[in-house]
Amino acid sequence: MDSSLYPRPELVIPERHLKDGQFVKDDRVTGFSLGKRACLGENLARMEVFMFFASLMQKFRFEPEGLCPPEIKNQTSTLRAPLPYKIRVCDRS
Repeated sequence: MDSSLYPRPELVIPERHLKDGQFVKDDRVTGFSLGKRACLGENLARMEVFMFFASLMQKFRFEPEGLCPPEIKNQTSTLRAPLPYKIRVCDRS
């Protein structure tokens, strides 16, 4: 906390970022998901998940557990997610 940039930096003073009641962007303030504060491992993690999923798709076949595929319905919630159903995982070899 640099007191040369903001007087009394330990206090939350919203007026620092307001001028005539309107928000004023300060280039010295950066969110945690942007710039040098961004997660260093996010791109690596995304690549690892992709490689893991691609490996599963290469080695296995994913089929519905019954004779016909399950009916596609969504749960009613904040997110659209399919209802749970059973699958069979078969080796491709």
